[in-house]
Amino acid sequence: MAKAPGVTGNLLPVSVFTWLRDLCLDACPTVEGEERATHFMQLRSVKGRETIRFTHYVGVLQSPCGFQIEILPKTGRADTDPAQSRALVLKMLASLEDMPELEFGSADLARFDTLLEWLMGRFLQACNQVVKHGLRSAYVEREENQAFLKGKLLAAQQLRHNLVQRQRNYVQLDELLTDRPENRLLRSALDKIAGHSQDDVNLKLCRELRFALDDVPPSRCIERDFNAIHLERGMGYYREAIRWSQFVLEGVTPFSQLGHEQGISILFPMHQLFESFVAQRLSRQIPKHLSLKTQGSSASLVTYKTNNWFNLIPDLQLFEQQRRVAILDTKWKLLDAAKGNRKDKFNLSQADFYQLFAYGHKLLNGEGELFLIYPKTAHFIEPIADPFCFSEGLKLWVVPFDLELEIVIWPKDISLNMGEA
Repeated sequence: MAKAPGVTGNLLPVSVFTWLRDLCLDACPTVEGEERATHFMQLRSVKGRETIRFTHYVGVLQSPCGFQIEILPKTGRADTDPAQSRALVLKMLASLEDMPELEFGSADLARFDTLLEWLMGRFLQACNQVVKHGLRSAYVEREENQAFLKGKLLAAQQLRHNLVQRQRNYVQLDELLTDRPENRLLRSALDKIAGHSQDDVNLKLCRELRFALDDVPPSRCIERDFNAIHLERGMGYYREAIRWSQFVLEGVTPFSQLGHEQGISILFPMHQLFESFVAQRLSRQIPKHLSLKTQGSSASLVTYKTNNWFNLIPDLQLFEQQRRVAILDTKWKLLDAAKGNRKDKFNLSQADFYQLFAYGHKLLNGEGELFLIYPKTAHFIEPIADPFCFSEGLKLWVVPFDLELEIVIWPKDISLNMGEA
């Protein structure tokens, strides 16, 4: 199948495209017109051809047939190496609070063709550490009809089952087994990787680990076993493997129709990754007299009768002692400094300006500085020279975040003292 003239992007197998198309149609069955969208993809018609565009999320999507679609962030460069984009995603993932510890080197990343294979490899390494430390057992209560007496004789069941075969004993006993929720989840994750990985090294280690867990049955109810996890004293070495197993077994997606049984799909909202990454790096960059607060709500937009409506939750806030001195909001969007005209407005969003206007008046009382932070690209390498003035005392600066140096590039004329940290 050839691309239509003027259409950019990658071609997908027909079965995979049909699967994605059906997801879009199922999500928006009543939408009229050419474009339909889910949380993370849009179905559109371009030059008479149907196209699917992935938006707002990065990660890996796996189709029912096992085809992997890797969604990497746009950084404004046509020559970006996929390995560099994967490294950027992983650096951002490491900034999330609920992520397992991420340690990776360039050689480690270069070995894997996709982000999904790398993530599966991380689980396998963590599971391997569990096996090396030793699988923990637990006492499991069982009932058996035995030829010998071991355990507690159950009188009612004995009469019911052994009235004729009196030489047998219906007993209840506690047996020390590796059949416990934590091990069942690891076994289930290994089984899933065995059916979805395409990396020879991952598959080899997976086979070895499945052999080590051969006596452990797979989980019959993933959700119930996750809820039943109890890491006893001395089981801390299980923690990383259990966390990774959750990614393998449940995935991370914004779309319930994907279904866990169809593959391993791990998608993260790019805005959340960028916000978390900027917050973590900015906390190291700001001077000591300032403190950074994330995602804090302390005001509402309006009051209706006695109720506060529409909470204001800026991404980041800077405080000097107890005084709020600046509001910062992160946006994963590519700006173009050459488009500073009345029509294009640097690709800025009017809605973002309304949002910052509300923050400035409600949280800064109409006096102070606001910042919109965007990724630095070849078309946006330094702060927009002049501030956007809501009033004489309330100014908004648009600044880049350098993804390589991992710093915010501040304007020279801001009133905040952003000296050495």
